Amino acid sequence: MPRWMPLPCNLPNLLSGLYLHIIILLGSVCVACSDCTPEQLAAIMNCSKHERHARNYDYMEGGDVRIRQLFSRTQWFLTVDDYGNINGTQDPTNCYSILEVRTVSEGGVLAIKGVKSQYYISMNRTGLLQGKKIYNENCNFKEIFLENYFNAYSSVKSSRDGKEMFIALSQKGRPLRGKKTRREHIASHFIPMKCREEERTGV
Repeated sequence: MPRWMPLPCNLPNLLSGLYLHIIILLGSVCVACSDCTPEQLAAIMNCSKHERHARNYDYMEGGDVRIRQLFSRTQWFLTVDDYGNINGTQDPTNCYSILEVRTVSEGGVLAIKGVKSQYYISMNRTGLLQGKKIYNENCNFKEIFLENYFNAYSSVKSSRDGKEMFIALSQKGRPLRGKKTRREHIASHFIPMKCREEERTGV
């Protein structure tokens, strides 16, 4: 015969603590997004799900555009600020972490641009990551699907002694020079976080 276990005596305290955490979380979102436009705020609130299921190239045809956050395996969101600086943040509500990922040619070649800053991510021949207002060939990156369900983004034009150079964030959230990156390094691994709004529209 099943035995009923009594509820813990501190259940009201647990519930009140949970309520307080929710209030603090909502308040922090409002503060972090106070300088965002309504469109950027909607994008932040909708971006939450890992895009682990999209393991094909179907969406890369026809110059498709996706709004994503790129979350590094080193636990940082990739950002592009108003000065073209590329860094990482651990704040998922940071406006500069919302990125436009646009297909520019077949085979998974993409251009990545900050939605708020309007700077493209580019890599020069020495492997330096920087923002560019005007799109050029240095802004092209090849999206590589890795066996561990992460993605890597290698510069199409730049290489160092014939080796690929990748977008990468260090353990401290700083961009690494391409010559110090490798495909197998966790600093080069990202998960594109898909927006709920796009899931509902089926894109």
